[in-house]
Amino acid sequence: MKGEDKPLLKLMDGSENRFIIPVYQRNYDWGASQCKQLFSDLIDIVKFNRPSHFFGCIVRARSKGARADEFLIIDGQQRMTTVCLIFLAIYWNLEHKNIVADDSKLAEKIFKKFLVDEYEVKEKKVRLKLNKEDRAAFDHLVDFGEGGSFAGSNVVTNYNYFYEGVRTLSIKIDDFFDAIRKLVVIDIFLGSDDDPQLIFESLNSTGLDLTEADKIRNFVLMGLEEDRQEEYYSKYWSFIERDCSGKGELDSFVRDYLTIKSPTGEIPNFKDIYPAFKSFTEGKEIESVLSEMKRYAALYKRIKSSQIGDSATNEIMSRLNYLELTITYAFLLGMLTYAEEQRMEESEITRILSCIEVFVFRRLICGYPTNALLKIFATLHQQVLKNMKEDTSYYDVMVYLLENRKKTVVFPKDDEFLQSFVEKPVYLMRSKSRTYIFDRLENGSSKEKINVIDNVQKGKLSVEHIMPQTLTDHWKSELGSDYSRIQEEWLHTIANLTLTGYNVQYSNRSFKEKKEDPNGFSVSPLRLNKYISQFDKWTEDELKLRKDVLGQMALSIWAYPETAFQPTVHPDDEVSIFDEEFIFTGRKITSFNLNGTIYPVNDWADTIRDICKLLYEINPEILKKEGISKDNVWIVGNIENAESYYKQVSADVWVLTCNDTNTKIRILRQLARLYNLADDDLVFSLVPQKDKGEALDS
Repeated sequence: MKGEDKPLLKLMDGSENRFIIPVYQRNYDWGASQCKQLFSDLIDIVKFNRPSHFFGCIVRARSKGARADEFLIIDGQQRMTTVCLIFLAIYWNLEHKNIVADDSKLAEKIFKKFLVDEYEVKEKKVRLKLNKEDRAAFDHLVDFGEGGSFAGSNVVTNYNYFYEGVRTLSIKIDDFFDAIRKLVVIDIFLGSDDDPQLIFESLNSTGLDLTEADKIRNFVLMGLEEDRQEEYYSKYWSFIERDCSGKGELDSFVRDYLTIKSPTGEIPNFKDIYPAFKSFTEGKEIESVLSEMKRYAALYKRIKSSQIGDSATNEIMSRLNYLELTITYAFLLGMLTYAEEQRMEESEITRILSCIEVFVFRRLICGYPTNALLKIFATLHQQVLKNMKEDTSYYDVMVYLLENRKKTVVFPKDDEFLQSFVEKPVYLMRSKSRTYIFDRLENGSSKEKINVIDNVQKGKLSVEHIMPQTLTDHWKSELGSDYSRIQEEWLHTIANLTLTGYNVQYSNRSFKEKKEDPNGFSVSPLRLNKYISQFDKWTEDELKLRKDVLGQMALSIWAYPETAFQPTVHPDDEVSIFDEEFIFTGRKITSFNLNGTIYPVNDWADTIRDICKLLYEINPEILKKEGISKDNVWIVGNIENAESYYKQVSADVWVLTCNDTNTKIRILRQLARLYNLADDDLVFSLVPQKDKGEALDS
C-alpha cells in the first residue's frame, strides 16, 4: 500500500484513465449541505488566494482482470463524483454560453481530460463509471447536460445545484477552475498484497458513515472479480435491497435472517450485525447464502406489505404491522418458509397469526413488559419444530409452548385479561393501540367492515368520552352525589369511550343531546354507538352494563386459544440443574430450557457458553462482579490463548469449558444460584451417550 498527497486533478488526469465505483459501494448520496460547503470552499480559495485545500483520501486499487488504467475506487467516490458534477456544470454552462472563459479551450480540456475518452466506444467513453442507477443518470448528463427522465436522481439534483451556482458565479470561471486544481487528496493505492476489505474496515472504523448492511454488501462482493461482482449484485443483492428498501429495513432484515439461522435464536445487536454475518458465513459458499437471503427478503417484503396469504391471513398481518410488531418478523420468516415447504393449509396459517395477535394483545392489556417478546419470537419456530410429532399440527404445538411459559412471558388467561381490559384507562394508551382496540370492537368478525384505522388516520373519526372530561352541572346532577368518584373511576375506561366524527360538536353536552343530535348516537352507522343509543341516560348503571358487554366481546374477539397437545416426556431425560442425585456423565445434552424457552445445543461446552450469554443479557454486572471466582471458572477481561480453554460470553467475559461434565454442572449450579434461579428455571434434555468416551467434552 502506497500513500502520497497530490492534487486531485493530477490523480484524475490522463485521457485513458478510468475510475470504477464497484457495485458493493453505496449510491452517490452527498446532500445539499455538503455540496454547498464544497462550492463555498472553492470560492474562498479564490477570494483568499489559498495555495491548497485538503480534500480527504482516495483509496484505489487495480481492477481485477481489467486493463492497467482502470482503477476501483474503494473509498472517495462521493468526493470524486461531486467534482465530476462540477466539471459537467462548468462544461455545459460554457457550451450553453451562459458564461465565457478567458481560456477558449477550457470546456474542451475539462471534457477530454477529466470526463470522457473520446476514442473509446460509447459504452466505455465516460471515464467515471458509477454503480447502479447512478450510472445511467451521470452518463445522460455527460451526453445532454440535463437530467431528462433521471430528474429524481441525487446525481441530477446536485448537478442542477452546481449548474446554477456556476451560471451565477461572481468570480471568473478560469479562477474557479484553478481553485479545483488546488484540491489536494491523500492518494492511497493498494498493491496486489493488500486486502481491500481490511483497508475498508479500517477506514470505516474512523468514521465512514455506513450501515451494517452496507458493510455486509462490501464484504460479500469486494473480494470477487469485477464480472462476478456485477453478477452477484444483479442476481441477488439488488433484489435483497429492493425488497428491504425502507429506512433501516435492510439492517433489520439481516438481523432477523441471522436470528432464524442461529441454532439458539441468538439476536445480534444492531451495531454488531456485520461481525455476526461474517461469523455466520465463515466456511459457507457465499452464493448459496445470497440465494437464500434473496428468498427470505422476498418473503420479508410480503410480510411488511401484509401480502402473505388469503384475505383473512392478510387482514391479521395488516393489524400486526399497524401495531408495529416487527419483533414477530424473525418468527414469521421461519414459520412462513416452513409453511410453504410443507404446503401448510391456509387456515392453519390464519390460526397461527391469530394466536400471535391474541398473545401479544393480551399481554399489552395486562401490562406485561414487551422486552421479553423479542427473544420469545426469535426461538419460537425452532421450539415448535423440535416438539412436533407426526399427529400434531404446528398451531397446537405453538399454542402449548406459548401457554406453558413462566414469569414475564405469561399468556394471560381469561380472568386476568377481562379484569385488565375493563379497568385499564384505554384512552391513555398510545394512539395506535387505542385505535386498534376500537377497530376490533367495531368490526369483530363481521364481513361488513368499517375501516376505523383509516378513518382515524384521516381525522374522520376520533375517540369520544361519553361522560365528558369536564362535567357540567347537568352531568353532575345526572350522575348523582357521587359524581366525582364515578368520573375518576370510569372516565378513561373502555366502557365510557366510543368513536365519533363529531367530537368537537359533542363537547361536554348532555347525554340526551349527544344521542338526539342530528349527527348523534341514534343515527350513527357505527355498531358501537347503536348499543349506546338504546339508553336514555348515562350513569354508573349504564357504564356497568356496557363494561360487561364489551368485556364479553373482548373475550370473543381475543379468544384464548386451546390445544390438546402434550409433549413427549421421558422420565429421566428432563433434569433440573439442582438435581443432586442425577448422574450427568454418560449423557448427551440435546437442549436446555431456561425460564421457559428451549435452546438446542450440541454439547456441554456450548451449553455453558450459551447459558452464560443469556444470563449476561439479563444482568451483566453479576457475571462481571463474580468474574474472578475462587475456582477461576470464568474471567473478566482479555486473556491470552483464551479460545484454547475458554469460550467467549461477551467482549470482556470468558468461561472455562476445558473440563469434564461434572465440573461444568458445578459451574452452572453456581451461576444458577447467583441469578436466583428456581428448580425448574433451568432444565436439561438428555439422551444416553453412545460412546462413553464422549462424556468428557471440551
